Amino acid sequence: MRLIFLANARIPSEKAHPLQIMHMAEAFAARGLEVVLLHARRANTDAMLRVDNPFAYFGVAPAFALIGLPCVDLIKRVTVDWTALNRGPIPLMAHLIQLVTFTLSALALMRRLRGHVVYSRDLFPLTLTTLRRRAGVRTCFEGHTLPRSAPSQRLHLWAARRVDRIVVISSALRRWYLDRGLPPERVLVAHDAAPAAAFDLEPRAAARQALDLAPDTPLVCYVGHLYAWKGVDTLVAAAAKLPETVQVAIVGGVPPDLDRIRRLAGTRRNVRTTGHRSPAEARCYLAAADVAVIPFSGATIIAREHTSPLKMFEYMAAGVPIVASDLPSLREVLRHEHNALLVPPDDNESLAAAIERLLSDHELAARLARTARNEVADCTWNRRAARIVEFLDLPQPA
Repeated sequence: MRLIFLANARIPSEKAHPLQIMHMAEAFAARGLEVVLLHARRANTDAMLRVDNPFAYFGVAPAFALIGLPCVDLIKRVTVDWTALNRGPIPLMAHLIQLVTFTLSALALMRRLRGHVVYSRDLFPLTLTTLRRRAGVRTCFEGHTLPRSAPSQRLHLWAARRVDRIVVISSALRRWYLDRGLPPERVLVAHDAAPAAAFDLEPRAAARQALDLAPDTPLVCYVGHLYAWKGVDTLVAAAAKLPETVQVAIVGGVPPDLDRIRRLAGTRRNVRTTGHRSPAEARCYLAAADVAVIPFSGATIIAREHTSPLKMFEYMAAGVPIVASDLPSLREVLRHEHNALLVPPDDNESLAAAIERLLSDHELAARLARTARNEVADCTWNRRAARIVEFLDLPQPA
């Protein structure tokens, strides 16, 4: 049975969603499906152009076909190369042109591929697939957030009603669809997951040596992007309240967000910003860390209700004690003083106090980390794919 995975994404990419897509494609293939991942052949950054093997970069097995489709992509030109054009309706038009041309390429190829299941995080191409699909072809949309404006939400809902199944990453997203009349049996909550590599990090001493970090230096780690809603600004402010002996490593991010965080950090000697790192390089910091932080802001709905961050599951699998913002989205997995410490969002004093508590209370830190690691054992990509395959009523491997 062939599953066509539509991904209007740069692959490889510094962003989290192509990483999630690649892990899910690998996991679907492990369930016995013939997976064909169709992605957009888009203008890429210099760093990603140097990646010659996307499978190795993302740490997944080449168990599925990866096909780049042509599209008219002006997004990088408008937003990065020619910044004078990054204003008014021009960026939106660039995004729409890219989306439409990718969709047309995908539909043309899918007529020959004849897949049995079409799966996508991109609702527009998936909706057009439902309008032209053969009998017996099943469609599934995986939702990670919602449009902001009321007209966009109405259009989104119109399209969502035309796919067979919807997978979402939080309970709040599922409630949104159910409150608007979708049958409960058509919407599944499947949180994100941890890769196998996160459970098997290199020894702490070796990681610290690789990072030129003394064995006894306390290390607090954040891994991921630096969008404003990620709350890293609060972590930088918290670092100013920690002893200078406590090192704070902010691993990831690209301009302009990286520039913003570096300006905030200024000349603080206990804040290290690395910029983007590959998944394997980022795990070196987790292997060396004493505390891992998820400082999401409560100011946006995506952080409060929609997100299911990959970093949370990687932190748990790595066995690093976690301090996280006390938000409904994170409370779907994390519980205060059970598998993490939860603090008020956007509160740098509370964040700093919780970090210091874990650094000083080794018994508490070990208990939280151990509980989190035990609980995340069931939150793997393969188990997530198995739940979705069952939800789609597809044959399971023997």
